[in-house]
Amino acid sequence: MKQATPEVIHALANSVRQHPVILEWLGEWRMSELERLPSVGAQSVTLAQGRCQILSELYKLVNESPDLAAQSRRGS
Repeated sequence: MKQATPEVIHALANSVRQHPVILEWLGEWRMSELERLPSVGAQSVTLAQGRCQILSELYKLVNESPDLAAQSRRGS
């Protein structure tokens, strides 16, 4: 995954704090894709796995952004 800049981390953290529904929506989308994964056609498996991987990494980044932003403030 491309490394997020501190500015992006802070923007994500602010967004999630002000609008927690963003994280909820992203989590639901991620789970929906994961649940669908076993039933995708043989030709679509790689694409579906890639989508699940990206959504999982994005969800993790957004979920952890408030903690990461707080750590970077302490480290400055």
